[in-house]
Amino acid sequence: MKRFFILLLVAVLCLSSLPALADAPALLYTGTMLKDINLRVTESQEADSLGVLRAGEDVGIIDYSPEWLHLYSERLGEGYVLRQYVDAITPLDPENTPPYGAILHSQVATVCTQTPVYAAPDASSEALCTVTPGSRISFWYIQDGWIVIPYQRKIGYIPASAISNLEPVAPTAEYAQSGDILAAFTSFYKTTQTELNLGRMVNIDVACDYISIVMNPGDEFSFNDVAGPYRAARGYMSAPVLIDGTTMPGYGGGTCQVSTTLYNVLLQLWKGITIIHRRPHGPSGASYVPHGVDAAVGSENLDLIFQNAYDFPIQIDASAQDGALFIAIRKA
Repeated sequence: MKRFFILLLVAVLCLSSLPALADAPALLYTGTMLKDINLRVTESQEADSLGVLRAGEDVGIIDYSPEWLHLYSERLGEGYVLRQYVDAITPLDPENTPPYGAILHSQVATVCTQTPVYAAPDASSEALCTVTPGSRISFWYIQDGWIVIPYQRKIGYIPASAISNLEPVAPTAEYAQSGDILAAFTSFYKTTQTELNLGRMVNIDVACDYISIVMNPGDEFSFNDVAGPYRAARGYMSAPVLIDGTTMPGYGGGTCQVSTTLYNVLLQLWKGITIIHRRPHGPSGASYVPHGVDAAVGSENLDLIFQNAYDFPIQIDASAQDGALFIAIRKA
C-alpha cells in the first residue's frame, strides 16, 4: 500500500509539471521549428522573450499575419515568431481549414483617386506605395473608414474614401452566380523607370493577358504552358529573375509575381481547386508576398499546376496597373 501511494504521488507531481491542456488555445495548424529561436511576447524582434524554441520542436499555430506566426508551445506558452522559422505546417482539420497562408479577401474595389497605401490607419504614417485611379484591388475588410490589405510582408491601409465600385467575394461557390468573384488577391510591385524594371512591368502585363482564360470542369492549368514560353517573340522582355534567392536578368522576369498572386487566389479555393504542383523560390521566398506563399515558374521543376475540380467553368481575371497586380477567379 505504501508503494502505491508513492507511485501515486510521483504521478501527481509529474502531471502538475505539465501545462494544463484545458488552458491550451484553439489551434489551426501544427508545425516544426527549423532552428533555435526566441518566442516573443509580441510581433516584434525587440519584444521580450518567453524562452527559446528548439530546432525540431513541434508547435501549434493559433493564427498568422503576413510576417509573424502566433504560436503555442506546451513548454513556453503563447508567443510569436517570424514565419520563416517554422516548417512542415499542416492543418489540423483540412476539411474546414484553409491551407496555411491563405488570406481570405472579402471584397474587390476600384481605386477612384490617387492614394498612398499607408503603414497604419493614419494619414500621417509611412506611405508604403501609391495606387492610381483605375487600379483594381482586393482586400480583407473595412474598419473605421480604412480598407485593410496585405502589402508584401506587412499590412497596408487605404482610405475607404479612395475606392469605388465595391464588389463582394461570394461566400461560397454554391451561393455564387455566373460572373461572381469566388476569390481574389492583390500584390504590389515597383514602378521605378529603370530599363530592367520597365521590362518587368511589361512582363507582368503580358502574363496577365495570357492567363486570363476560362477553364472547364476537370481542366488542368500549367502556368508555364499557358503563359510561356518566356521569349521575346511572345512579348516578354529582359528583367530581373529570382532563382534560389539570387537575382539575375532573364526574359520573363516578373512572371513569378503573376504566378504567385494567382497561387494566393487558389489558396482561398481549397474546396474547389486542386493544386498539383507548386515550388517556392527558396527558403527566403519572394518578398512581394508573405513568407511561404510564393510560386516560382520558368522551368520543368518550377511551375504552378492546378485543376478545376468544380462542376462548373471558372474564369481567371488578371490585370495590372501602376504597381497593383490584381487577380480574381470568377464563376463562369
